[in-house]
Amino acid sequence: MKASILVQLLTVCSTLTAAEPLSGVRPLLGRLPVGEDAKPAAPKWGAAQIVFVGTVEKVIAGPVAKSFPPIYNHTLEFSVKEVLRGTIKAGAPIRVHHSARQEIEPVFPKGQCVVALEFVRDGYNVIALKEVKIAELAEIQLLVNLPLGWKVAAGKAVSPWSELSGKVWPKDSKAGAKLACAKTGRPAWMAGESASFKVEKVAPKVAVEFTNPDGDGEYQITVGNPTEKPITLEALRTNGKNILWKESLVILCQENAYLIPGAKGIAQPSQALVLKPGESVSTIVQALALEGPQWPNGGYRIQFQFCLGEKSVVQSFYYFSRHHDGIRQGLKALQRELDVKPQS
Repeated sequence: MKASILVQLLTVCSTLTAAEPLSGVRPLLGRLPVGEDAKPAAPKWGAAQIVFVGTVEKVIAGPVAKSFPPIYNHTLEFSVKEVLRGTIKAGAPIRVHHSARQEIEPVFPKGQCVVALEFVRDGYNVIALKEVKIAELAEIQLLVNLPLGWKVAAGKAVSPWSELSGKVWPKDSKAGAKLACAKTGRPAWMAGESASFKVEKVAPKVAVEFTNPDGDGEYQITVGNPTEKPITLEALRTNGKNILWKESLVILCQENAYLIPGAKGIAQPSQALVLKPGESVSTIVQALALEGPQWPNGGYRIQFQFCLGEKSVVQSFYYFSRHHDGIRQGLKALQRELDVKPQS
């Protein structure tokens, strides 16, 4: 998409009012008080791994959980007209799972609609579904042209690094970017279609039955070049000596964007990482060090979406508070020590 078109989209977005809640949106994980209906939140199009415009061709009713409100499950088959983000192909059908906790069975659009999906546990789940309106589609098109975790505020692009204080991006360093963060000047760089992005759970040092089947919060993130030519990853920065992982990755959790704990921003000029054919690089990220998510009480699942530019992987993590609360407290104490430690 040309820069001039993106600028026009920003102008359109500055005039939009807040969208109405979507019907049939899958609710967040969590327990609701007895008798309270699941009220769908406004869709987070900018956090979706896959966004497309299409039409519902088939609806297959699935089991209904006898909770209150009940949870309706459906399999939906879409014909895909246009892919706004993601690796699915236009012109091909796709089957996805839809779940909604509400009093009345959801009714799905019969006309053209815009759909957001996430890929979890070998399947696609619907996270947003709405009939297309021209103004709203313009906003969605802008959001999917920004890196995951970015947002649009008052018609301007804003990055997650805008929450940091001080100098977090070198002035006038925007080479090669069509859009930039209105608050920091950080370019809205992508990883690139050719790069591979993999996130794997790290086995715990001590496995406890029924307690930490998904480990203790550590994930290995690997970025690779599966092609036969060198590739440049603008979204993954380096200072020439080290890869600036903390300043490049973002974690989405419970509809909020989080920086990697310890991120300080990039105050000095940096370069895009270049990978040779077949080359890959990895790092370990501790998701339990995040400050802000509502951590489960007892044993329950929480989701982390690890992002680099437009690429992401969703990991479902079983959190057992009696075990993992202590790990989080230890990580918090360690981070406090690092924050006050003088720079060498």
